[in-house]
Amino acid sequence: MRYLKPFSYKIALLAAGLLLAAWLPAQAAVSALTVSPNNVQIGTFFSGQTVTVTGQVPAGAQVVLEVMGTSADEHLMRKGRRAGLWMNVGEITIHDAPSLYLVMSTSKELLTAPPAEATWGYKALEKRITFAGSIEAAETPEFLKQFLELKESEQIYSSRPGTLTVKAAAGGESTVTGVFPLPTNTKPGTYKVCLSVIADGKVVDNACADLTVALVGFPAMLASLAYQHGLTYGIVAVVIAIVTGFAMGFLFKGGGGH
Repeated sequence: MRYLKPFSYKIALLAAGLLLAAWLPAQAAVSALTVSPNNVQIGTFFSGQTVTVTGQVPAGAQVVLEVMGTSADEHLMRKGRRAGLWMNVGEITIHDAPSLYLVMSTSKELLTAPPAEATWGYKALEKRITFAGSIEAAETPEFLKQFLELKESEQIYSSRPGTLTVKAAAGGESTVTGVFPLPTNTKPGTYKVCLSVIADGKVVDNACADLTVALVGFPAMLASLAYQHGLTYGIVAVVIAIVTGFAMGFLFKGGGGH
């Protein structure tokens, strides 16, 4: 029996370790993630859409909510002064910038003073987005700052520290709620909505859901014509321009006659 005791002791320690390992992630788990509405339709009179995200997290957890579109290259013309005049002096290509990026947090510090290893917020975008073309390496930080400001002015990038609301829920959990506006210039596509629990400067658990944005009605018809029936689309565009011109001329002429 004395030879079995050390072995039994090791088995007990191993079992305790496995139980602890299983228990710790469970304490940081995100559950019941919902996006409402999760399907947004862009019609003729689309003026934006408010979207609400809720999720259950452990009580006292720090949380980040991200809404992210797919990445694609963008091309911008660089302006410079030549012979006293401002003009295009080169092209800059931006790689791996998401088409939409909105981020919110429970604690302001998660976004205003994130750790160096943060995989969320603008800190993560700084590591992800790269530039090529008419730009020197030393200019990258300034161009990145200007690029983010440009996207914010278009309302397709936004960092909103401390705007997630937290309410106590049953079972030692909290309900986290985030409300964000989808701007009128949101592109059709599928967007990822992710709720992440942060501990010790790292994401310890997260849950994601899809948010679908689709064209419907007249905008969908025009998009279909543009991509599948280019000639018809061109004719329709010319007819619309002519009709609009006549209508405006009639209105202004009628106004002048009185």
